[in-house]
Amino acid sequence: MCSSVRAGANRILQGTVIVLFVCFSAIGTDGAYGQIISWTNPLTYQDRNAIPANLRSTITTKLYFLQDGVAWTQFASVADGRETWTGALPVADGIIGYYGATSTIPSNGIESPLSNIVAYPPIAAPPASAPTDRFDEVTVTLGKYQDTYVALGDGTSHAVIPLIQTYVWPARNVANRGFLQWDLSSLPADARITTATLRLHYADEEGGGGDNALAISVAKVIGTNLDPGTATWNSPDGVVAWTGGADGGAKNLAASESTVVVDNTHGWVVWNVTGMVRDWVKAPWTNSGMALDPDKAGTADSNRYFASREYPDPLLRPELVVTYLQPSRNPAPQAVSEPLPPSFPNPAADVPSDTFTVSIGGFEDTYVNLGSYSDNNYFSEPLIATYTWPANNVANRGFIRWDLSGLPDNITVTNAALWLFYVDGGAGGDPAYAVSVAKVTGAFPDLSRATWNRFDGVSPWPGGQNGGAAAMDPPVSSSTIGRTYRWVSWDVTELVQEWADRPETNSGMAIDGDASAGADSHRYFASGEYPDPSLRPRLLVTYVKNP
Repeated sequence: MCSSVRAGANRILQGTVIVLFVCFSAIGTDGAYGQIISWTNPLTYQDRNAIPANLRSTITTKLYFLQDGVAWTQFASVADGRETWTGALPVADGIIGYYGATSTIPSNGIESPLSNIVAYPPIAAPPASAPTDRFDEVTVTLGKYQDTYVALGDGTSHAVIPLIQTYVWPARNVANRGFLQWDLSSLPADARITTATLRLHYADEEGGGGDNALAISVAKVIGTNLDPGTATWNSPDGVVAWTGGADGGAKNLAASESTVVVDNTHGWVVWNVTGMVRDWVKAPWTNSGMALDPDKAGTADSNRYFASREYPDPLLRPELVVTYLQPSRNPAPQAVSEPLPPSFPNPAADVPSDTFTVSIGGFEDTYVNLGSYSDNNYFSEPLIATYTWPANNVANRGFIRWDLSGLPDNITVTNAALWLFYVDGGAGGDPAYAVSVAKVTGAFPDLSRATWNRFDGVSPWPGGQNGGAAAMDPPVSSSTIGRTYRWVSWDVTELVQEWADRPETNSGMAIDGDASAGADSHRYFASGEYPDPSLRPRLLVTYVKNP
């Protein structure tokens, strides 16, 4: 998979920018991802002047990755004008990672800004009819599931035991095998799954656990209808036999999809199960669950026990965390003649509902400017400016309106956070500067035309030429910002809940400068037009669906 990336700001010596073309390739066996990164070093500066050959041979390229959505980490540096790097990518095979590059000519330039970002493995592109960046990214922690384990020579069910037990006995033989089956019905049929991870808490063991390191694998159950509530070593549902007879389902397992070596320290263990979840979303009737298998090469009595749905501490129970792109709010139902997906019993009262966290993809932003700039519109600027001038007076005010149409009806918003990256502004004036967020009321601004004087480019703001000051409720959240460039967050749960309940009231939010600061104090944030897309505004909304 090859993608082009471009350095995005004038930071190389004399205002030049290096243009990179980065290619991620898959080589090796067993689906090893992205072991080669290659690119083409530039021949010219941004001003079209040729880079001398002796300088091209000195270009240093630094490679960075991002997985947590916040911090970029350098993982490689290639000097002397070379255009390829070989090695294991820092993000695990199959997990979406984001990669970028910078360039430097050591003798006459400083490190360039980060290039545009490439995802690898590549995320399926949405249809050409809609821009990619307007698709919501949803992360759901599924709350409805069943689990159990089966034990060699034991014809009883273990569905209500507080542990999922995996065990080797005798040596090189699976004696206990775990099973989990998840209700995926809350996922849209056309969801583009980017990642899915199984999270289990290693909570206990028997006799010290045996081997200090025991590999535990996860595989899809196939060729049978598993009922974790009644399954035993002899039967998947307490009635019929497993395909291989009394083998605990060994012949009903697909090839292992993910394997993690578990040491003897209690804690969370995470497996990548993206492939099987994608399969189940495409064909729900094939969802017969997943098996948790200990290493057949383990020594006798090696074991690891994981917290089950019945574990006393609900915070340590199993989790399946799925992230997907949401292409539309109401996808058309698809008529299918295939068997129905498995039905699930009503979960116990203390089993949580599915919890969704959405990174809202659609938004627009701008800022307005006092004085001689009061008729200027800044919709296409890469920054959202907040500014105080003169002292104790707001001179720049930002606005953002989020497209929340992807949120379903009848939800309870448990948390909503606005995240902006403080990215520019020089010294910024006062060493501490308070920026607040308030709901816009009394006007529906057209941010593509709004100015300090007019909310839609034509009509004055309520209260006159005041940059919208009279069209704002009291602040719902405030953050004090120093002089370190960083992510800043505001709690906007109240606003998002109101807009979810009454979408017609969504006139957006104002990002207000510090009215008590000294003259020329300010903080600038990356806008939706900022060159580095990883630093653009984010609205993260966590909610549950009401019955």
